Amino acid sequence: MSTFTVGGLSTGIDYNDLISKLIEAKRQPINILESKKTSYNDRISSYSDLSTKLAALKSAADKLKTGYNFYVKTATVSDSTVLGASASSSASIGNYSVSVTTLASEEKEVHSGVTASTTVINNSGSDKVFQYTYAGTQRTLTVANGKTLDDLKNLINDDASNPGVTATVVNDGTGSSAYKLIITGKDPGATKTITIDAGTTLDGTGSTTDFRSTTFTQKKTAADADFTVDGLQIKRSSNSITDVIAGVTVTLKKASASSTITVAADRSAIKTQIDSFVTAYNDVVSFFSTNMAYDSVTKTSGILAGEGTARNVHNQLRSIISSTVSGQPEGLNMLANIGITTDSETGLLETDSSTLETKLGSSLDDVAELFKDTSNGIATEIYDYITQITSTVDGSITLRKNGIQDIIDNIDDTIRNMEYRLDKTEDDLVRKFTALEMIVSGFNTVGNFLTNFSTIA
Repeated sequence: MSTFTVGGLSTGIDYNDLISKLIEAKRQPINILESKKTSYNDRISSYSDLSTKLAALKSAADKLKTGYNFYVKTATVSDSTVLGASASSSASIGNYSVSVTTLASEEKEVHSGVTASTTVINNSGSDKVFQYTYAGTQRTLTVANGKTLDDLKNLINDDASNPGVTATVVNDGTGSSAYKLIITGKDPGATKTITIDAGTTLDGTGSTTDFRSTTFTQKKTAADADFTVDGLQIKRSSNSITDVIAGVTVTLKKASASSTITVAADRSAIKTQIDSFVTAYNDVVSFFSTNMAYDSVTKTSGILAGEGTARNVHNQLRSIISSTVSGQPEGLNMLANIGITTDSETGLLETDSSTLETKLGSSLDDVAELFKDTSNGIATEIYDYITQITSTVDGSITLRKNGIQDIIDNIDDTIRNMEYRLDKTEDDLVRKFTALEMIVSGFNTVGNFLTNFSTIA
């Protein structure tokens, strides 16, 4: 844009306004290109929104395309005070009788106690040793002169090589021995025992407190869980059992008691996953309806109207949804057979919940195959197709977005060239009108001279 101005003192013409209007007229092709650029950017944004909705549909399809996700199971127990249970999709449907004899437990050793947590336990003038073993690992801790009961607790807890115990100090209110050191194993199981070892030199002599094994009482014994499943005797080091009933996690809660675990197909959860798939599909269809439609009232088209890529995606998704799954029994080879139909006007899926629930109850395996058949199951095909078209390398949506971006880049280049030429045109106009003003000014000067000369003569 030129920074020069042209006066109009001689001609009375506002050249600056005239130049501005001439340049604005010549700028119209640039304005048209800018408008096209905005439209193309809107298309890229719309394709990005479409990709987001397709990702949601792909995620919903993923939950239906494998038996692991489709066959949602539920585990219930007859007595929740005895045990708890949860089931994965791999669990087998059935009943399991569980009888708990003993629970797995961690070991707890309690010292006889001292007067206060600040009581000095080593006043011998030299270092002493506290030695213990947990689960086969021995630790020897140096207790310096002047250390208190709290200091010993911290030595145990802060030990970088602590094998898995926690030390606490508890006041049980028993007078001169009220403050007791308690050492607790972190894990249950018969191998997780605690022993106070012979290397302990805090022995009660030479102004020390006795912390040998004889001053500790075992308040809780390390033990394995002992239980039966359908009469089979089993022992485990934990009360959380994952390797006895396939696909079922059992949590033992109470000893000398029994409960029954019932594993069943969770049809409600399966239906919820199917409903989520329908919702995600309808969200994609609604997006197409909004962005590809022509509004006869406003005479405007959606931003993706005329986009072949979008039209192909829409058509292919509709084709998959309405397809027949080969290999399925007659009457269970289309979504319509399980109560999921397509509205002929809107293209949206509609679900007859009663029909769907009935089919899930009577033909669960066939319904599963309708979605997850590895060759042409509905969910499998939807998942694979969306994976293909959204590939960041050669997916059709990615390629179309890149193609549109190339168009935008070309428009930017064209606009830059046109702006350059327009600036030169403006500079030329300024120079020409400046020259014209100077010529007119010269004529006016001559005219004034002749007029004055005539008057004198």
